[in-house]
Amino acid sequence: MHVRVRTDAGQLFFKALAPGQLFEARLTAAAASLAPEQLVMPMAIDPERGWMLSPDYGATLDELAPTPELWARALGSLGRLQRSLVAYEDTLFDAGLQIMDPQWLPEEFNNALMLHASLPADHPLGIPARDADHAFEVFGEIEQACQQLGAGPIPLSLEHGSFDLRRAFVPTDEMAAPRLLNLSDAHWAHPFASLGRAIDRMRIDFRAESDDPRIMQAIGTYLAEWSDYGTPDELYELVAPALRIAPLHIHETWLRLLADAETSDMRRWAPQALEPLAVLATPSM
Repeated sequence: MHVRVRTDAGQLFFKALAPGQLFEARLTAAAASLAPEQLVMPMAIDPERGWMLSPDYGATLDELAPTPELWARALGSLGRLQRSLVAYEDTLFDAGLQIMDPQWLPEEFNNALMLHASLPADHPLGIPARDADHAFEVFGEIEQACQQLGAGPIPLSLEHGSFDLRRAFVPTDEMAAPRLLNLSDAHWAHPFASLGRAIDRMRIDFRAESDDPRIMQAIGTYLAEWSDYGTPDELYELVAPALRIAPLHIHETWLRLLADAETSDMRRWAPQALEPLAVLATPSM
């Protein structure tokens, strides 16, 4: 739950986190202390309750027309943030950020299939063994994607998990970078996986395929923030494998959210939790 609250000190932003995402309060405070110009620093947090009170910076970028330039600016800000946090794995891990290293993900995929297939047939998160076997047919693809990412030059960093134009405030200065927010779906993982949701949203905004020049322009701006590791053309080779494994991050987030859920909530949200596995089970073209 999140609401804007009017006070005599101005408008503030209050967020009450879901039980599976209580870490966001501590993570946001820790990350914002490392990148104070790029994130929203909470004014106060209650880590036990998962409450967070922050300055409200006004409108978010999704309230503006979704132009290629706006998307490029947003993704450039995301890349810059990730680049600035590369050296702080221990700090962010101590703040509650879970590690999803690509070298571990093939085993995570296998374990996820075994978990769901072992549940009773009437369990909301249970899947038939034949469906698990079908999904396992793409294990080689998942493994290859992880090997590509592991062999590439890009280090792990904060993978946002749900980045789109709603996750950035409109800057008051047209020269300033948008200030980013909402780290509840984040992991310490391959940062390029953050492009998944953004590309999906741009395809909708522009009614276009992923290789549309407007989308490629925004991706290029993002990749340019990683110029210490290669040119955008060189780094673009890592985008496809990062997108291939990104659903595993989403699946883990849903499992965390549903870990202590009531049966009614689990039944309601189980399809969303299982959808990433269905996406993974679809062979890439």
